[in-house]
Amino acid sequence: MKSFLDGTASVLAALLTLAICGGPVYFTYLAIQANAAPQWAYASIAALAGVGLLMTFAFLRKASKGIAPSRDRRR
Repeated sequence: MKSFLDGTASVLAALLTLAICGGPVYFTYLAIQANAAPQWAYASIAALAGVGLLMTFAFLRKASKGIAPSRDRRR
């Protein structure tokens, strides 16, 4: 049961990471398209999207193994 709950927590952490990183990425993209932000903001979009994807995949990997988001190994 602990493994299931830890895996569920990791899935929720992955979804939260997507929301936290995806929102600013999307709205910055919209701002660039509306000429409200400079073109160099694409670099910040790429950096934030890259970090968000890495963290999301790390949490999903932990979820598949039943590891809690804040732990390195199973309990």
